Amino acid sequence: MDNKVAIITGAGSGIGRTTALRYCEAGGKAALFGRTKSKLETLAAELGEEHCLVVNGHHETPGDAEKVVEAVKERWGRLDLLFNNAGTYQPAAIADTSIESWNEALASNLTGPFMMTRAALPLLRDNGGGVIVNNSSTLGLRPVPGSGAYCAAKAGLVMLSKSCAIEEAGNGVRVIAICPGVVDTPIHLGREGGAGASHSEFLESAGGMHPLGRVGTTDEIASLVLFLASDDSSWTTGSVITVDGGISLS
Repeated sequence: MDNKVAIITGAGSGIGRTTALRYCEAGGKAALFGRTKSKLETLAAELGEEHCLVVNGHHETPGDAEKVVEAVKERWGRLDLLFNNAGTYQPAAIADTSIESWNEALASNLTGPFMMTRAALPLLRDNGGGVIVNNSSTLGLRPVPGSGAYCAAKAGLVMLSKSCAIEEAGNGVRVIAICPGVVDTPIHLGREGGAGASHSEFLESAGGMHPLGRVGTTDEIASLVLFLASDDSSWTTGSVITVDGGISLS
């Protein structure tokens, strides 16, 4: 990643944080974009200001996507990777989903990545090409009860990835959707595996649903993102890649 530049949304925790650390350790520079400024600043202090910049905002808020892209252009003058990682998960059956919850699920998991992609494409093109990695989910490929809005949004993100890949291939921009299974991240804090079960018990229970017998780690997802961002994957675009311990096989 020597001297390559990334925008990583949701960089303050979980997969985004680990990917930012790994990307900068590999010689890259990263714009850390997210909602919680204190978390971004903590990560920036760990990385060193020469390797990153902090932009606080919401990817689904008009103007914020353009703000982070402009900051990258001003600081480094190029963009090589957009990792659309940020998203939210609020489980509810469709019959119990309010229009507010529905709109929030689509805004965070689909509209935000669209707005980031639209804002980033001119700078990626100016750079002669680059990579967009969209963090979808196995729930964008197969439904489970109680997650209708999230499943719909993540499925939309898969098709957004494919549509963008075919439109931008001639501009040298590759677009890939990754579909993780359950990964040990803060998005699952507060979820329970049963009456009175703890977070760790939820992760243990969720791990049992994966043929490999455990949930994933943020490092495992970051490793895939860095591979896709590298020249080693230069003939890969429009792909939908499961990284899920085999859960999509069941």
